[in-house]
Amino acid sequence: MSKKIHKLSEKEDYPFELAGISSPENDYRLTWSLNNSLGIRLIRMDNLEIYHKRLDDKQTFPQFEYFDEETLLQYRLISNRSETGYLLKEMTKIDYLLQISGDLDEGWMENLIKKLNSVDGIILAFPIDPASLKSRNKLLQ
Repeated sequence: MSKKIHKLSEKEDYPFELAGISSPENDYRLTWSLNNSLGIRLIRMDNLEIYHKRLDDKQTFPQFEYFDEETLLQYRLISNRSETGYLLKEMTKIDYLLQISGDLDEGWMENLIKKLNSVDGIILAFPIDPASLKSRNKLLQ
């Protein structure tokens, strides 16, 4: 008689939504455009530092943050590129990531993507499912 094997699989739930942004603009110029278009105030924070095993060194990625006290949403703009590589290796066409944490209404992300695609300096913005990324844990730092 063969044994039955039952596997439990739990889908990971990430506490944020993610948008990929393709833009030739430098981080300060893009931040200024996002602040004006979205009515937020992203400010420069300490660089996101990720240890890279193969390089045996830290990679640093510029990041900007804003917490909206009215909507209780946290915005975080992170550069996907550093001098030594990419934050998300599987997304080399993306220049920036916009991470939004908080309680989002149905359709909110869709509206945000439409706004992002109308911002000067943004070539393309699109939603990304964090669960589909191999290196998604880097975004939890």
